[in-house]
Amino acid sequence: MVRAFGYSNDTLDTASPSRLCRGRERWLEGLPDTPGTTVFRTVLSGARFTDDSARDALRGFRHAGVSAGEALSALFPGAAIYGFAHAGDPRALPAGMVLEEDWVEPLGGGVRTRPVVRWVAPAAGPVVDVMVDGEADGVAAPRAEGFVIVDHAPDEACFEALYHLCGFADPAQLPVELYAASAIPAVLEHARAVVLLHQDKHGPALAIYTLEPLEADDTLRRVAAEAGSFPVPFAIPPMLARWDRALYELRLDWDAASFGEFPVPPADDAGGRWSARSRRIGSAPEAAEAEAGAESEE
Repeated sequence: MVRAFGYSNDTLDTASPSRLCRGRERWLEGLPDTPGTTVFRTVLSGARFTDDSARDALRGFRHAGVSAGEALSALFPGAAIYGFAHAGDPRALPAGMVLEEDWVEPLGGGVRTRPVVRWVAPAAGPVVDVMVDGEADGVAAPRAEGFVIVDHAPDEACFEALYHLCGFADPAQLPVELYAASAIPAVLEHARAVVLLHQDKHGPALAIYTLEPLEADDTLRRVAAEAGSFPVPFAIPPMLARWDRALYELRLDWDAASFGEFPVPPADDAGGRWSARSRRIGSAPEAAEAEAGAESEE
């Protein structure tokens, strides 16, 4: 099996956000009079598959074999990482919480309730990976709903911004509604970046939102190489795109003399549906997204 690490860079208008993984997640609807802000987004995901048709791909960040903690530390050296959850499990809480609020969440339209905890806690290295997966060695662990990258411990103003970001989530919906895009700029007033866990086909992808573009490609390729994962650039966020197309286009530009043989074996049908298609030079990401279709529904 090949382990691949997919990444993309784009922008997001918080008043009119682009779609997320169709059929799995959508944005919480913001207030109609909320002014829009353009923020920059770097999305990280991964996949495991046997050949470049990617028909048997398991998709999601965890399948890249890359540490989320190491990736974020490499992208933001010297910064502090804090995980946060609005409706955390009281049976699995993180150490060193800087915010802990117990409350009761209504379920089933208020017919039932359950105790939950709103928390913010420091995370570093492998702790970040545990918070992304919500388990460690098969045992339940604190599951974060996102992370903030800060220069100092978050304060009350940051806590309030995080509440507006995910305090109205409805995971019982299908597609799930987890985050309000309109609240991202307020969080970024108190943080260098906010990391949200968007749904990919078989697990979350990491989406890093910043006010300035994140010059991350070289760092991401290095992190992937150190983990033994094959870095694959995407024109649109990986949770929206087709892996077979991304691999096909990467193979077209592959310099075997410099980098050796392409590390993904060809499929029996010579690459699947994209092998018979001419490459569209200079196509916009919007056109690529329209052509990519809903891989998540296949």
